[in-house]
Amino acid sequence: MSRALSFRVAAWSAWAPGLDTAAAWQAWRHEARQPEGDDVPPVAAMPAMLRRRAERLGRMALETLYADAITYRGQPIVYASRHGETGRIVPLLQQLAAEGSVSPQAFSMAVHNAIPGLFTIAQRSNAPVTAIAAGPETAFAGLTEALAQLQEGAPSVLLCLADHPLPAVYAAFADAAEAPVACVLELAPGNDFVLDNKGSDKRNARALDVLYFLLGPAPKLGLTVRGGWQCRRVTDTPPDSSDS
Repeated sequence: MSRALSFRVAAWSAWAPGLDTAAAWQAWRHEARQPEGDDVPPVAAMPAMLRRRAERLGRMALETLYADAITYRGQPIVYASRHGETGRIVPLLQQLAAEGSVSPQAFSMAVHNAIPGLFTIAQRSNAPVTAIAAGPETAFAGLTEALAQLQEGAPSVLLCLADHPLPAVYAAFADAAEAPVACVLELAPGNDFVLDNKGSDKRNARALDVLYFLLGPAPKLGLTVRGGWQCRRVTDTPPDSSDS
């Protein structure tokens, strides 16, 4: 049975090393290169007391949530990250093995919903946050959850996709090259795009694939190997550009 969900992208923001403006992202789309580097965004808009709790992945996500292009009005947030704060978990596991306990504060920042939670604390918001990890289908799962919330009546939903390479200790288990990237898509009711299960693809889409599709003229993006899920473009106008 075919199912379809329509939506539009009201605003977007993205960050990766060397790609911190809308113009840089538009140029990247023509190059289609894998972002590389150890840059860490400043997240200057966040209070320092909260900002210093976040490490690189968290700062990447927070930079996009605080971007000028994104206006936070208490929308629900869907945070989707395949690996999450794995870089923080490794030393915690090592400490647990050596000492039998870990710092509660360090643990609290390693859980999967820590970063969007930190953002809502800074915003003094009690809006709902959903944190998702769905293996290679994480981007699709995040998009599906956000669209489901739109179907339930949310005026708009912020979908934050964020990931970076696995720590060296887990590198042998990586099944695809991961780039350090974060983006926020403000999804709203509309008919610019349609999500349906009429497609077929040989790989699962990641955050960079989603950005590449949204910023350009491609008619469709295969999202999953299983189920044939895809995103189709209905209009020819790309989403409004972002400042970050």
